[in-house]
Amino acid sequence: MSMSLSGLDMMVAIGSSIYVYDLRNPEKPIQSKDSHMDVKIVCVSSIPYAKGFAVGSIDGRVALEISCPSSSDDIRYMFRCHPKSTDKRYHLESVNDIVFNPLMYGAFVTGDNDGYVTAWDAKSKKRLFQLPRYPNSVASLSYNHRGQLLAVASSYTYQEANEIEELPQVFVHEVGNDNMKSVSVGSSSRN
Repeated sequence: MSMSLSGLDMMVAIGSSIYVYDLRNPEKPIQSKDSHMDVKIVCVSSIPYAKGFAVGSIDGRVALEISCPSSSDDIRYMFRCHPKSTDKRYHLESVNDIVFNPLMYGAFVTGDNDGYVTAWDAKSKKRLFQLPRYPNSVASLSYNHRGQLLAVASSYTYQEANEIEELPQVFVHEVGNDNMKSVSVGSSSRN
C-alpha cells in the first residue's frame, strides 16, 4: 500500500488499484481506478501542478495519468524503467518511489530496488538522466519545495533475499539546468 496527497485529495494504491479520497469526507473513495497493471503497485505519487498520478510496480514499470484541462492532450501511458539486458530480457526491479519536480512541469524521478534514480520527462516520454548507482535500494525520494534539491534515501528494503545490507544513507543532489552536484548528508547505524 502507498499513499500520496495533493491538496485535499489523498490517493491510495492497494494491489493494482488506485483510490482517491476527499480529505473533507474520507469515509469512502470519490473515485477508484484500475492501473491497467497486472502486478502489485509499490508506490503512487500525485502530481503537484495537475490532476493525475503516477504509479510504480514490482516489475519495474511506471504508469502515468495526467489530466490537462486546458487542452485535450491528456497524458496516459505505461513504460518500463529499465533497458533490455544483453540477453534481450527486461530487468524486473521494483520501482520503490516516484516524485515529481514541483516547478518543472512533467519532470519526475523514479527510484528502484537496484539502487538507481532516473529522471524522466512525462510529455516527451524520454529519460533525462540517471544518477550513479547507490549502495542499497532507493527507498525514498523527495524534492525541496523549489525543486532545486533532490534527497535520495538509500537503504535495505527487505524486498529481495540477495540484497546486501549496507548502512542506510541520505544523499542530497543539487538539481540545475546544466549540472547536478551531490553530497552525502549522513548515514545511520543499526541498533
